[in-house]
Amino acid sequence: MLKVVVLIAAAASLPVCAEECYSVDGSRGSVSYEVKQAGSPFRGNFQRFGGEVCLSAERATRMELWLDPASVHSGLPEIDAALKDKDFFAVAQYPRVLYTSQSVEARGSTQLAHGTLQIKGNRRSLDVPFSLRREGGSFVASGTLTLNRLDYSVGTGEWSNTKWLSGEVKVDFRATLSGK
Repeated sequence: MLKVVVLIAAAASLPVCAEECYSVDGSRGSVSYEVKQAGSPFRGNFQRFGGEVCLSAERATRMELWLDPASVHSGLPEIDAALKDKDFFAVAQYPRVLYTSQSVEARGSTQLAHGTLQIKGNRRSLDVPFSLRREGGSFVASGTLTLNRLDYSVGTGEWSNTKWLSGEVKVDFRATLSGK
């Protein structure tokens, strides 16, 4: 009986790893893309994004992230206008791109989020590899993923032909997490 009491007392004194949630600070990060156009890289970024990432013992447990496709910036106003139009992001009808994790697993020094990406009403399962580290007093998440824009109806009509505009899009992200 004494052993049971000692075990219960020892277990009660162990620290509990509580989940703590952080906001994605869009002003201290970046979301950029690269797609091949006529065989050459074409790059741009999204200027507004955010969300929430929850951590336990410095590991992500869940996340809900968004970006504003109307904030797309390529450096060319006519391209930006086309990307906001119905053939690409249709921002008037679909003002958010959303990613929601169902689970996150640790993989050595990296993590892998299993979740759903929604663009233009199209939902697909997507695994997102990322690293999470401390920089100063903040956590920073960063990673790279590749997706097929055609899975999400980005680039319809004449733009669905991948001869001139690749279907494969590389996305790089870096986000600083701030306390709520």
